[in-house]
Amino acid sequence: MDETITFWLDNKICSGFKIAEIGRQALVSYRDKYYIIVGGAALMKGVRPLHYSKSSMPLLWKKAMKGILPPPVVAIEHAEDEFLPVTTSIKKERKPMQKNTIESEFSEAQPVAAKPVSSGVKKTGAAEVKPVKIIQAVVTATCPYCSHKQDLPFEKGKNGKPFFVACVRCSTEFAVRFVPVTMYQAQVAAFK
Repeated sequence: MDETITFWLDNKICSGFKIAEIGRQALVSYRDKYYIIVGGAALMKGVRPLHYSKSSMPLLWKKAMKGILPPPVVAIEHAEDEFLPVTTSIKKERKPMQKNTIESEFSEAQPVAAKPVSSGVKKTGAAEVKPVKIIQAVVTATCPYCSHKQDLPFEKGKNGKPFFVACVRCSTEFAVRFVPVTMYQAQVAAFK
C-alpha cells in the first residue's frame, strides 16, 4: 500500500505513505513516525499530534500492517429492544444499627428497645432524630482563679451561649458556657 496521502499535521499540510487502513482510519508513515489519520487530519493527544514508532504502535495496527484486518463492524438496527440485554442490579439493604444511650450520669442507663426491621423497601429521606430528654438540673463549673467548684442551674445556659458568673468564694467574675457531651459540662474562661 504505497499510496501517498495528504493530511493536516500540526498547523501544516504534509504528505506521507499510507501503510494500512481500518475503516475510516489510515496509518500513515511520515518522517520515520507513524500517524493515525481520520478525516484528513492526524489524531491529536492534547495539543500535539499522536505519533508512534514501530515498537510503540498498538497491536491492532501492527496486525493491520501484516494484512490481518479486524472483522468489519456492521451496525445492526432492530425495531424493538427485545434483543438487547436487560441489566438488573441486586442491592442488599443494611439493617439499621441499634444503640444504647445514656441520658445522664444521674439516671440509669437503659438500652433502647429493638424495633422490628421490615424486610420491605427501605424508606428514603431524612432520618428521624429523637430529642434526648435532659434530666440534668445543675452543671458544675470550676472557677479558673481559685479552683472552687460550684453548681449552676441548667436553665441559665441551656441555649449554649456564654454568660458571666461571680465565684462564691473569691467573688471574681468568669465566663461560662455549657457544652453538651454525654451530659452537659461547663467550659470556663478567665480574663483580666
